Amino acid sequence: MTAAKGVLRLALIQANPTVGAVDANLARALAYCESHKDADLIVFPECFASGYPLEDLVLRPGFLARVAQAIEGFAASVRKLNGPAVLIGAPVAGANLPYNAAHFITPDGAVRTILKTELPNDDVFDERRVFAQGNDPRPLDLSGWRVGAMICEDMWHGRVTRALTDELADFLIVINGSPYEIDKMPVRLAHARERVRASGCPLIYLNMVGGQDELVLDGGSFVLDEEGEIVAQMPAFAEATLRLELTRSGSWAENGKIEIQGIEHGDGDILGEVVRYPDRLESIYAACTLGLRDYIEKNGFPRAFLGVSGGLDSALVATLAVDAIGADRVVGVMMPTRFTGSESLDLANDLFRRLGCRHGVAPIGAIFDPYERTLDSIGPELMGMTPAAAARSLTSENFQPRIRGALLMGLSNAYGGLVLSTGNKSEMSVGYATLYGDMCGGFNPIKDLYKTTAFDLCRWRNENHRDWMRGGRSPIPQGIIDRPPTAELKPDQTDEASLGAYELLDTILRLLIEHLLAPDEALRQAERQLNTTIDPAYVRRIAGLVKGAEYKRRQAPPGIKLTGRPFGKGWRYPMTNRASL
Repeated sequence: MTAAKGVLRLALIQANPTVGAVDANLARALAYCESHKDADLIVFPECFASGYPLEDLVLRPGFLARVAQAIEGFAASVRKLNGPAVLIGAPVAGANLPYNAAHFITPDGAVRTILKTELPNDDVFDERRVFAQGNDPRPLDLSGWRVGAMICEDMWHGRVTRALTDELADFLIVINGSPYEIDKMPVRLAHARERVRASGCPLIYLNMVGGQDELVLDGGSFVLDEEGEIVAQMPAFAEATLRLELTRSGSWAENGKIEIQGIEHGDGDILGEVVRYPDRLESIYAACTLGLRDYIEKNGFPRAFLGVSGGLDSALVATLAVDAIGADRVVGVMMPTRFTGSESLDLANDLFRRLGCRHGVAPIGAIFDPYERTLDSIGPELMGMTPAAAARSLTSENFQPRIRGALLMGLSNAYGGLVLSTGNKSEMSVGYATLYGDMCGGFNPIKDLYKTTAFDLCRWRNENHRDWMRGGRSPIPQGIIDRPPTAELKPDQTDEASLGAYELLDTILRLLIEHLLAPDEALRQAERQLNTTIDPAYVRRIAGLVKGAEYKRRQAPPGIKLTGRPFGKGWRYPMTNRASL
């Protein structure tokens, strides 16, 4: 190890950029530099200049040229400020594919670039498709310190850390664009602690925050000392700035010191040195809220529309929308038919009252009946036959959500806004949803949320309120949580009569989807988990429904990634497929 002298003052910026808004992102970065001129080094997350993830946008030569020009101008601005030094993520062009890179800009405006070495190629990431692999980085020299900088996935593998410590890095700093996933934070910490153990160096983990399409970057940045203990942690799901000083003149074990000057929340509040990462339900709710808010705001939607049925899923989505953008920008519509019970109407009205959002009731019976008559008049003539009773009944059921979907899309067209879909992952898994009906919409914040977790979130939200929530307390009527879920598309219909008890269904689905188990093994593990006997025919039926619904899921709106295998980029199964699950 080198014997670094003196004190190094750092400012870590956990901020929320927008993909493609290069000039605006760098203008924000420069404002942070001006606010923290007394720092020696100010650090921004992975690809902060361009936003992240970039997908195929990064393959466009014109976009890369624009990023390069903007970085050049930013470096000139840093030189005019005469500091601080800056470490900021941005893509750079390569001989074939571009690189995921970080620019180290010194106070005199000189730029040195490090390249991401380990490229994630699983789950929702396919960086090997759009980025070239970089060489192992060497430490950056700053004020007598050797800074071991690396980019996101580089920390999850030991090779890059070994390369930096072999070159006598004094500490490790990782810039990240790491998306939220349920229970992922302990995994991050475990990998970071392993890097500390192997290197004997403190580690600084700076993560981006914000929603980008289906991903939520959750922040939660932290600092580990040379023993792997957390000495500072920033809030999750919010912008924040951490100031700290590093001091040493020999080895860390002998006289190294990390002093936290303060953590400033994005709204200016000063926080404690270690901010608690939210527990499981709070983190899920916060991820859904942030992801929905950023999708609406970054795409410029003035408001959100959704159908409200008096059921649990639409109540949860309505509450998320109010917490995300405020009651004045959320419009809920109840669209009853002759199958809609008075309890559903009463519960929907109670929900609207509690949320305080714009709302209305639009009975669709007068629209539904002509649909039925028209089909009955043209169908037999076109087909030369009368449909089977079961098929005709299903057609009647599906007319109802399709009429509702058409009305919501009509409101969106007429008044401007985003239609929210409200189907949960349990329903999406087995195809218990209507194409061009309740699947209609531009975004679904609970797409990756199993029904049992949706119940838990509704209970959690009623019992908890946080400052970042724009809605009030206990927004969801208890009757919505207690009543048996039903689509109310025919008399005496309940979801569990069609799909089985949700605890059983979700257990089977997690094993089939998250763990990729065959039906027979899913049956055995589910019986152990639930301590009960399960009919093998039920498991085979559910597996068949999951396979058969792939064509529906391909046409579903995007939604927030919460699990390790979200439908969409995290689940790429063929629609035409003779193999079983």
